[in-house]
Amino acid sequence: MNDEQVSIRSATPHDGEGLRAMFARSSTETIYLRFHIPFPEVPEWMMALMSDTDHQEKEALVSVAEGRIVGHAMYVRLGDGTEADMAIIVEDRWQSKGVGKALLSELAHRARLQGIETFTAEVLETNRPMLALAAMFAGTGYSLKGGVFHLRVPLRMASEVRTLRRAA
Repeated sequence: MNDEQVSIRSATPHDGEGLRAMFARSSTETIYLRFHIPFPEVPEWMMALMSDTDHQEKEALVSVAEGRIVGHAMYVRLGDGTEADMAIIVEDRWQSKGVGKALLSELAHRARLQGIETFTAEVLETNRPMLALAAMFAGTGYSLKGGVFHLRVPLRMASEVRTLRRAA
């Protein structure tokens, strides 16, 4: 990340205004890439989902810089319990500064502690930064259908896989 202090913490129901402000500072393209529809304003039901967490079935994190929320990441556990759907957004000014990588790394760490082995996600074909971010996990699988990549992300970092291979 850049020289400015960025922290990551669990999202809370009190983060609604901070999330709304982050969305207001984000471009329509960033909003579209995250939600796959052009929300002129993120609906209340989505805001509630983004700040609701039980730290097992659902986790939501925010990145905070300069006293403002600048990023959000979340997962929701699926079916058998070892997979979770994941989503992330970073406001434009903070993109390409390590915020997304830090959020996704922390989200994966917390998911692994809850027995989640794989993240899934749907990423628009045009969202190259998110596709590159998912590649930080060794073995990420990509399948493209109708302009949307369906990702399967094993929750091991590439460095962890290299360490395991050296130890073998």
